[in-house]
Amino acid sequence: MKPSGLYRGELWQAGGALARILPRHLAEELAAFAGSVYADANPERRRIVLNNVLPGLQGSGEEAATISRRLFENFARKLIHLWLYESGAPVESLLAPPVGWQTFERAYARGKGLIIVTPHLGNWEFGAPLITRRKIKLQVISFTEPDERLGSLRQKGRERWGVETVFIGDNPFAFVQVIQHLERGGVVALLMDRPPKSAIPVTLFNRRLLATAAAAELARATGCAILPVTMLWHGVKYEARLYDEVEYDRLTLRMPEARQELTQKIISRFEPLIRENLDQWYHFVPIWPV
Repeated sequence: MKPSGLYRGELWQAGGALARILPRHLAEELAAFAGSVYADANPERRRIVLNNVLPGLQGSGEEAATISRRLFENFARKLIHLWLYESGAPVESLLAPPVGWQTFERAYARGKGLIIVTPHLGNWEFGAPLITRRKIKLQVISFTEPDERLGSLRQKGRERWGVETVFIGDNPFAFVQVIQHLERGGVVALLMDRPPKSAIPVTLFNRRLLATAAAAELARATGCAILPVTMLWHGVKYEARLYDEVEYDRLTLRMPEARQELTQKIISRFEPLIRENLDQWYHFVPIWPV
């Protein structure tokens, strides 16, 4: 199933304008209501979301229905925050102090580059200010948006926070750009569970899932650190949590099976975190291969 037709530049721009005009708490409540209405009006999309979260609940259909509805409401609230962020509005009031920041400092201090990996959990874009306000250069790896204007708007929104977007699609030189950035000691952010055409199979909740091998490929090319991070909403603020580095043997990454094992290792780190926060795991197209 294709992404929602709501992913269009003109609607994204209109949403951003509305988020800036309305008081934030009012905008959040209206968004949550709109998310619930959208779920009711789109039973096929609701069914997809339910099936996406169901394996994380060990087959509890009733609980999956409750969580999937809450997910639509949470995502709509998240959009308000994201639109504020992309407009360049101050978002510090939405950020709690990060937990585990010392793990970032240790990895970054080695000067060999650092990949921040995260799933589609919470509001991952909000991690950028924690990095760029420390004068650290950040690249975000992104895949092409379904609408060209939307992609341009999102790129400009990140630029307001000093973030460079690198679109990985059919351009082979884009990957070279990321490697060079890491070799200069830079930081790269990567979503693990939005699979490109070159995705590899891993296991999540005892189900087959396709995940990007980009982190393993970049680790092979540069020897960079890999740091799992989540940015979850806790009712009033987003809290960044930084976890222990994912260790690997660079020499073995020459072998495809070693890169697959590293990708699985990363996904496995996130499994309990996704299970605990399924209502913030934002996938609206089927993620489990048939």
